[in-house]
Amino acid sequence: MWVCVWLVALCVCWHGGSPTPVTPAVGCQGPEVLRAAEEGLDQINSDLTEGFILSLNRVYDVSQQTGEGAVLFNLTIDVLETKCHVISRKPWKKCEVKDVDDVPVYGHCVAFISVGKSVELRSYKCAIQQVPATVIVDTCPDCPTVVQLDDPIIAETANLILQKYNRMNRLPNYFTLLNVTGASMQWVVGPAYFVEFTIRETVCAKDTPDVDLTQCKMMDCEFAHKAFCTGSHTTLDDGTFQTKLYIEVKCEIFEPEGAKAEEEAHVRGDSGHQSEDEDHKHAHTHLHPYEHHHHPPNSNQASPRLKGSLGIVVVLPPPRVPPPPRASPAASNCPAKRKTNLGLDRFPI
Repeated sequence: MWVCVWLVALCVCWHGGSPTPVTPAVGCQGPEVLRAAEEGLDQINSDLTEGFILSLNRVYDVSQQTGEGAVLFNLTIDVLETKCHVISRKPWKKCEVKDVDDVPVYGHCVAFISVGKSVELRSYKCAIQQVPATVIVDTCPDCPTVVQLDDPIIAETANLILQKYNRMNRLPNYFTLLNVTGASMQWVVGPAYFVEFTIRETVCAKDTPDVDLTQCKMMDCEFAHKAFCTGSHTTLDDGTFQTKLYIEVKCEIFEPEGAKAEEEAHVRGDSGHQSEDEDHKHAHTHLHPYEHHHHPPNSNQASPRLKGSLGIVVVLPPPRVPPPPRASPAASNCPAKRKTNLGLDRFPI
C-alpha cells in the first residue's frame, strides 16, 4: 500500500509538483462559447457593408486552441437575417428577425474568434439564402411571395414610394434611390407590391423649382444622410383598367458618420476652438460640408480598419426541398438549442 502511495507522489513531483490540468471538452452551450458567438457576431455585423444585420440562432459546432492569455475558437453559428439594414449599425439583439411573412433568410457563419480579456474577431465567412417560396406558401398561403428585383414593376414601385417620401419629409434636399434590397407581392383587391430599398441625399434642394430628380447627383460628402425605406403600393384591377391606389412609405434616416465623428471630436475637445455655446448640439436636419468643422486626424488615434476586410458573406440561391443533409457537429453537446423557431415544419432552420 505504501509503495503505491510513494509511486503516485513520485509521479506528481516528476510533473512539476501538481497534476497537469485537463482542458474539458468544448460544448456549444458553454458561457465562453456563447460570449464568443454573441460578441463575435456583433463584430461581423459591424464589418458588413451591405445587406441586413444577422442574428444568432444557435451555435452549431465549435473547436478551440489555447494560446498565451487567450483561447481561439473556431465557431460555426447558425444565423437569421433581421429587418435592420447594416447602415443602421444596430446591435443584433435589438433587431427583429424576419418572419415567414417577411421572406426569411437563413444561413451559417464560420468564424475564428479570440477570447481573452476581450473578444476579437479574426476572420469569418458566411453563406445565406432565402427560404424557398414553396415552403412559405405551404406554411402561409396568404403571405407575400418573392418578386425578382429586376422586374420593371419593382423599379416603378420604388420610384412611386420615393416620390411620396420626398414630398412628405421635412429635410431640405431631395433623396435618390441607392439600392433595392428586397421585393415581394401579395394579392389584396389587386396586386400589392412591397419593396425595401436604401436612399441617399442629393445636392438638389427642394426650394429649387422644376427639379429633375434623375439629374440630381448624390451628395458624396461624409455628412450625406442615408435611409432605409419600406413601402408598398396596391393596384385595383377590375379586368378593364388598373388604378393605382394606396402608396405607403416608412423611412428610417440615420445620422451621417461624419456628423457622429464631429460630435465626438467636440466632446473630446479636439476641435481646437471653443464653441460659443458649450451645450451646442449637432441636430443635423442637414448641414452642408462647408458648414461643418473638419478636424485634422489625431496622431494619437489608430487608423480605422476598413469595413469588409475581415470576411465575406456569400448569398446563395434558395435550396431545393427538402434541403441536403448537413454534416453532424464534431463537438460534444452540439448543436445548441435554437433561439428562434419560424414554424417551418418541413424546413427546420
